[in-house]
Amino acid sequence: MSSDSHIALAVMFDVPAGQDANPHKKNFYAKAKSGTKELLYYGFANAGNKILCREGYKSAAGFLAHVSEVKDELEGLIKQVGKDNVKISISGPKAELEKLKPHMDSRLTIKYAELDSGALLMNALPSGCPDSHITILPEFQVPEGRLQEFLNGFEKFYNASKNGAGAAGMLYYGFAVSGNSVFCREGYTSVESVMKHREDIKDILDEPMKVVGEGGVKLNVVGPASEVEKMRAKLEERGAIVWTLDSDAFWM
Repeated sequence: MSSDSHIALAVMFDVPAGQDANPHKKNFYAKAKSGTKELLYYGFANAGNKILCREGYKSAAGFLAHVSEVKDELEGLIKQVGKDNVKISISGPKAELEKLKPHMDSRLTIKYAELDSGALLMNALPSGCPDSHITILPEFQVPEGRLQEFLNGFEKFYNASKNGAGAAGMLYYGFAVSGNSVFCREGYTSVESVMKHREDIKDILDEPMKVVGEGGVKLNVVGPASEVEKMRAKLEERGAIVWTLDSDAFWM
């Protein structure tokens, strides 16, 4: 177990009705596999007509190298779906995010979330194999004036994660802050690990939920069909968007 400082991205493309963006995926995968060795994981997922690219990099330099490698393909996809239909969330250490900002496309909607220094790399990340891990991405929308109260609770969640039954099946776990939004980026090897972690934190989850109030959490979940289908019904009851990961997703 060690500190986590990787750069994580969720790039969402809302594809207009009647259009097919899938042909772009093959080229993105090929360029990613042959590109920067700073890449950690890479894969596309679908939710209806929306496409999400889930990406992880060792550093800002690694991500910028990838952007250069896929520049033409990315431009083609943005042109197809329209710049207003592209949303990007980037989380990572503040110093690394600052390196990225001057190089990002000002036409696009980009949210930067500064990773908390307590973020954890729970277990060694896989490499050189298919990627089937599950990402849980809750976004807590904290009311004005209550952010510090919310931040004060981080330590309880880190301790519960490190010492709980779900720790063996967790890859990474950490909070990231963007304005009054607080994200928790969580990676798991299986649904069973997700459920074990849920049990680990159930007694402390009420505190942050009381701060944000009803409707104060947005939730995205990404994973292979074989895993997310086990919990789709419960997730969608909570208003979650469930993304089905491609079988071509990989760990570098």
